[in-house]
Amino acid sequence: MKMRTLLMLVVFCELLVAGVSAQTSTAVVYKYSAINYPGANAQSTVASGINNSNVIVGSYYTDASNSTHGFEYANGKYSTIDFPGASYTVATGISDTGDVVGWYQLSGSNHGFLRHAGAFTTIDHPQASSTMLTGINKAGTIVGNHDSQYGFIYKNGTFTDYNAPSRAGLPTYFTALNGINNPGIFVGTAQSGDYQQGVWVNGTETDFLEPPTYFSNNGANGINGRSDIVGCLNSGGYVAFAVESSEGAETTEKFPSLQLLSNPFLAGWCPQGINYSRVIVGGGYMAVPVLTLNVTSPVNQSTDTNPVHVAATASGVNPISQIQVWVNSKEVYHVSGGTLNAYITLPTGSNERFVVQAVDSKGVIAKVVDSITVN
Repeated sequence: MKMRTLLMLVVFCELLVAGVSAQTSTAVVYKYSAINYPGANAQSTVASGINNSNVIVGSYYTDASNSTHGFEYANGKYSTIDFPGASYTVATGISDTGDVVGWYQLSGSNHGFLRHAGAFTTIDHPQASSTMLTGINKAGTIVGNHDSQYGFIYKNGTFTDYNAPSRAGLPTYFTALNGINNPGIFVGTAQSGDYQQGVWVNGTETDFLEPPTYFSNNGANGINGRSDIVGCLNSGGYVAFAVESSEGAETTEKFPSLQLLSNPFLAGWCPQGINYSRVIVGGGYMAVPVLTLNVTSPVNQSTDTNPVHVAATASGVNPISQIQVWVNSKEVYHVSGGTLNAYITLPTGSNERFVVQAVDSKGVIAKVVDSITVN
């Protein structure tokens, strides 16, 4: 199936699953397609950002020019983005209005740029020797980094520096910012002690991807309007769906579940951006949802009384054959089609492995694995 056709089907499927409530557990199966700028060196094309019209921006390298160039990919066609006179241009983010941000190199120094209506403007942090812009939203708010690692927000002509709070007594040395969504939530990676932590910031509140006791290297690279986040976890990629849906008091809110991703084109290259249709871009690839499963009841880690209300919906590029319910590795219920809404008597027990899985007509399976207690 061609890339453009698959993207059109994704937009249609998005309409079918719109309006899913908070506390939803989500699983998505992706189809990967390579992104290679024509004539670029092998494995040199990096897709860094995508907007809600599925327009992609990034960078590529060619021996012919001995230089790195930015690019835009829209409606099946590539075009080059070069800051005038620069020796090096990288496009990192694109808004829904088509504004592009990134950075360029001139005389050995890095400078941020905004391309608006085809015209380039340099945007440099006033106290910096190097500036890189990394993301922009529909309102024109920009995030970026100066001197390679110190994050900032640029809004209405004003720079505001940001550094994540310390955790577990460890200092935060710096915080790099990587993306921002239309509601204004931005994401990044904080260097704390000797490991990295993914963060997202909503207003005055900073949240972390994992508990401070995990000590795994992770980072947050992109966020969409659903508050889905993509990024790196150790040496691989992940997506975390609707991270704001579990928000509450700091002492009770839950850390998001991470769905690991595999890049078949460049192993170890992490996803960089995600749009509202949940299309993901990263190093040399685009990943398009082909099957999405949302489970709204029961809630993960909840305590429930029989009969338990089980509610789920599934949609994809192929018809949905069945939604199944499994408890502790045994199937206990299934229904034909893409909607499940039933009260089911489940085996009683604590911290049971509760699985809902959708199967489409091609045998593709999307699976949500939760833990519940049933009385």
